[in-house]
Amino acid sequence: MGGNKPLHPWRGTTLVEATIARLKPQAEAIYINARPDELGHLGYPLVYDEPAFAELGPLSGVRAALSLAVGLRHAAVVTSPCDMPDLPLDLVARLSGYDADIVHFFGQRDYPLTTLWRTSLLPSLETALIAARPDGGLKVMRYIQSQRVVRLEAANPAAFRNINSPDDM
Repeated sequence: MGGNKPLHPWRGTTLVEATIARLKPQAEAIYINARPDELGHLGYPLVYDEPAFAELGPLSGVRAALSLAVGLRHAAVVTSPCDMPDLPLDLVARLSGYDADIVHFFGQRDYPLTTLWRTSLLPSLETALIAARPDGGLKVMRYIQSQRVVRLEAANPAAFRNINSPDDM
């Protein structure tokens, strides 16, 4: 798409702001995994990838969120990419209440980053990320498949549409 993808226009706002608007009524707090020069102006607390885990793919951001949640004594976090502006308004409720380490949706494909992650995963995720460093990072589905997972069928797969190109707009 070019440029800073989260800030691409979307229905009178931006992709990231539309995604936040869908999640905010469902969440105790919103944190953004980004550098201050990218999204700091939105006014939400930022979570950073620690240098030891930076540049290892999207799971570096999940790791940062889990680390923050452990410090806040939360049992889990829910993550979402910034480019899913039509997420269900009951997403968090639907992900909650399962006896699993990871709960995520699937439809035509898996949506592995629109997910509930138990904070108890932090040590295993850190170990897996470090082990994957020589390969340039850790594939999300590879890690997920090594854990106790519940996959929930998306009632409306269009709600999980990723906006990855101008054609998707």
